[in-house]
Amino acid sequence: MASQLSEGISLSFEHNVARYCAPRNIVSGNPIPDAFNLRPGEAFLSTNWLEYFHPSDKQLQIPGVRRALEGKGFRVNRNGGFAILNVRNTTQAVTGASLSFVLLGQASDPSHAGVFGIPEDDADIAVALAKSVRELHPAM
Repeated sequence: MASQLSEGISLSFEHNVARYCAPRNIVSGNPIPDAFNLRPGEAFLSTNWLEYFHPSDKQLQIPGVRRALEGKGFRVNRNGGFAILNVRNTTQAVTGASLSFVLLGQASDPSHAGVFGIPEDDADIAVALAKSVRELHPAM
């Protein structure tokens, strides 16, 4: 289950999030670290909580994420992909930062979640995040 935090709801360790990766951030079928860098001024890495759409079925979760992003006007490229991060595995794999996965939910996207605790311009953290990806699903 999730527990309440002041900035949102903390996702449980067994839950998963999806991070959209543009085609330029996928090489040989794997996301590269650039896909996990914060943009200047960002406080968190934007993701979507998969279990919002279904407890376990990726065939329902991935299209749900795509619809949520497109509903906000985000252009999902057919050659892009969704990198799946498990909260527990990613938190354990990323040393040097104290990560928290928080459900932020918006009216236009209730599944919107953020990964907090990522330092700006930290190449080692970006590499660790890329290595912690469980699977990469086609965007379309």
